[in-house]
Amino acid sequence: MMKVIHSLRIFLLPFSLLYWILISIRNLLYTSTSLKKIFKMESYKSEVPVICVGNIRVGGTGKSQIVLNLAQELIKRNQKIAILSRGYKRKSKGFFEVNSLDVEKFGDEPVFLKMNLENARVFVSEDRKLAIQNINRTHQFDFILMDDGLQNLSVHKDFSIVVLDNNFYSKNIFEKLLLPAGNLREPKSKVFDYDCLILNKKFDEDELENPSHKNFFEAKYKLEKFIDLDGQEIEISELQKQNSGAFCGIAQPITFEKLLRKNSIFLRFFKVFPDHYSYQIQDLKLLLKFVEKFGSKYLITTEKDIVRLIKFKNEFERAEVFLVFAKITAEIKNEEKLIQDILCQKRK
Repeated sequence: MMKVIHSLRIFLLPFSLLYWILISIRNLLYTSTSLKKIFKMESYKSEVPVICVGNIRVGGTGKSQIVLNLAQELIKRNQKIAILSRGYKRKSKGFFEVNSLDVEKFGDEPVFLKMNLENARVFVSEDRKLAIQNINRTHQFDFILMDDGLQNLSVHKDFSIVVLDNNFYSKNIFEKLLLPAGNLREPKSKVFDYDCLILNKKFDEDELENPSHKNFFEAKYKLEKFIDLDGQEIEISELQKQNSGAFCGIAQPITFEKLLRKNSIFLRFFKVFPDHYSYQIQDLKLLLKFVEKFGSKYLITTEKDIVRLIKFKNEFERAEVFLVFAKITAEIKNEEKLIQDILCQKRK
């Protein structure tokens, strides 16, 4: 089936050319001094420095985990942080502050960030310019961390960070082509126009070539522990003794499966759902059938998935199934230099 889909994507190549033409025109409208005046396409410059963390391809490069890491480090240095996300796949429209675990209203990634950042305020809006104007009116923040939005030219970024993963080095033709035939939002050469490049190797130990960016960093993921729905910590060694099942609805599920196997966690089954999947009661019933069939004591998922499953807490408990999520942290090599680069953007 996947081969058929990939073959069909080749027929979208003319639309990729059209896409390139359109983004080139848009970029010109925002960068040409004369055209900006004619078409009034000036980027809005925020009173509070905007630090944007994004990527150039569709699919998960792990940028939200990087945003979380940077926010935590800035908070440790007594910086007041606002995080702005589009709230992908949320069912609401407009500008909101995340003040609950309502994934349908705010989206899974903003809720994930809020759960891990008590001392930061998280906002969602599909209109980044309007959202930043609203945040500026509060006069409460030292930095705005914008999760995604590198390609949004309506807002000036004081410091732009592009996050890549191993797909950047892939020889797959779809990793070299622009949308809709390929997976790229921008040509690969565009990464050198941004202030900083983070190669997120996640759990990969392979040595990869430095893209020769002027400001290059490497990041890796570390599995810390597992946590259940009551917030109780479960050591990795405990799950190594059990027959477990796992599932997730993320962009690159194979990285999660590799993580569990790498940590010697024996999986009786591994079920994949679509990225940002909205779990329903029938999905819960399916997972419980797998548990019964394979005799698994634990069900393991990701932290992003767990925010979409909290609503089923009682159902899991009644079924006497232990649902746990993997607590992962991102570690950035030479992180202090990156933090200082960000702090240099602070308004005088």
